Amino acid sequence: MKIFRGIFFAILTLSVLAIAIHQNPSTTVRFVNVTGTGKTTVVPDAVRLDATVTTTASSSAAALAATSKSAATFRQTLTSAGVLPKYISTQTLTVTPNYTYSPNGTSKITGYQAAQQFTVVIRNASNAGSIVSGAQNAVGNALQVNGVNAYIFDESSAEVSARAQAIAIAKAKATSYATLAGAKIGKIISIDESVQNSTPQPLTMMAMGKVASPAPSAQIDLGQQDVTVTVTTEWSIK
Repeated sequence: MKIFRGIFFAILTLSVLAIAIHQNPSTTVRFVNVTGTGKTTVVPDAVRLDATVTTTASSSAAALAATSKSAATFRQTLTSAGVLPKYISTQTLTVTPNYTYSPNGTSKITGYQAAQQFTVVIRNASNAGSIVSGAQNAVGNALQVNGVNAYIFDESSAEVSARAQAIAIAKAKATSYATLAGAKIGKIISIDESVQNSTPQPLTMMAMGKVASPAPSAQIDLGQQDVTVTVTTEWSIK
């Protein structure tokens, strides 16, 4: 009988404690979790140029010397057009033999090819076409333009605008949910952010030789890019 009485009082005590916790909202943090997305559309202000200078010769030393000479012309043309040296970087420099193959499967070295690949950042995007054409005309067939890519050099200001939109949208959603629940929105508890940039596909340009008369400059269409910021937020409600 004493055992059953002890069990009864234990159950009663736990029940009273559970009711007290349920009826004391001050011990429970209520919040609403919402997302918001903001987008800023801007015109790219820079162009990334990928180009390769390539020459062939009877010896590896001659091929490398010829490529170095054409590469120097390439650099000089770019810097004369206003491209800063810090925005001209070499990606690869290679010297490889060229082979011919006979029907019986044997091979013979017929010469050597030297290639130097560059990545160039053109900050003056509106003049990028004329800069690329000037380099191509100066270097000639030794220069191959592998592609150009317009992009936003510094996205920070666009991100600030998109972020402000995203937070405003998230707050409006949280306020709406709180109102529908008969509550009021409080302070923001946490924020998680992701940033996306809709980068256009590179435009490929073919190499061309020197011409006697000035040729029209290449036109690089900058288009527009979207900088999108998405925030996942938690707001307290009361």
